[in-house]
Amino acid sequence: MSVADNKKLRVHVAATANRLRMIQVDFADDSDQTRREYLYEEIERALKAVLPDERTEFLEGLRSKFPTVGDFGAQPMFQGYETKERSTMGRDMLDDPKSLVQLLVKIFSTLPTNGRESVIRGLQEGGIGLQGSQDYSEELLGQLQNILQPDDAAGLQPGRVTALAAVLTDFVIKLEPLVWSTWRKLSPHSSIRPSGNIKDTMKKFTGAGGDVMQEQVCDKLKELHQIITAMITAVGRAGDQFAKHHLSKLSPSEISALVRLERKGVLVSHEVKCWRKYQELASELTEASIEAQIREAIVDCVKSLMKVSRRS
Repeated sequence: MSVADNKKLRVHVAATANRLRMIQVDFADDSDQTRREYLYEEIERALKAVLPDERTEFLEGLRSKFPTVGDFGAQPMFQGYETKERSTMGRDMLDDPKSLVQLLVKIFSTLPTNGRESVIRGLQEGGIGLQGSQDYSEELLGQLQNILQPDDAAGLQPGRVTALAAVLTDFVIKLEPLVWSTWRKLSPHSSIRPSGNIKDTMKKFTGAGGDVMQEQVCDKLKELHQIITAMITAVGRAGDQFAKHHLSKLSPSEISALVRLERKGVLVSHEVKCWRKYQELASELTEASIEAQIREAIVDCVKSLMKVSRRS
């Protein structure tokens, strides 16, 4: 049975050839003798997994994929093979980036999923991103670098930037419906409404052939930022406004002034009239009324802030 017909042997040949190529690259700066020893050890290790009657086929297949196997004809297990001129493949590859890329592509296709992920991660951590047809500008990367101000002198790592973009996109997409749903509950009839779904806008912008421009994504994010800022600010202000309003309304001086304006009950003391007026006003403070007044204060503040934001 030939190597071409023996699938298991064929896979073993391909894997061994790939390991031999990596040894050539890794030890290209070492002496020929050192490199020869490492290659020989790898071939010997690979042969141990091959049945005795298949070793000839294995070596022939290995020679076809890795011609420098012929360099080791002097070794006992390679007797009978003609010696070929020593290959300078490792040194040539180091001088030719294109050859290194071709070798990586060839080896990459034989790796399992976790092996491929490891290679990609290693390249990205080394500053070599696999973005394909990337079209981001240096200006945008510069803006991001100015915002984040990384401590590493190497600057931003494309792979990590992509990961960060994914996390932030997920955060924004989940946050937007929560914010607008809360606003609708606060003010069901308000004219302040989202101009569209931010997820759809991002999807159209990032998709191939999308007709959404970057400015439209920025507008959507600005809209979300405005409503979040307004709501948070309003919550902070509403409590203070509510407290001031009711403290002034129920203060002794305010109640006393109201009682004097009414001028009723000549036979009733002023203190009694004030207490009765306080009870009257305090009875209006129910749980529902307090909630409604705080909600109204928040809504009024949000509308005011949004009006200012949209003018700016």
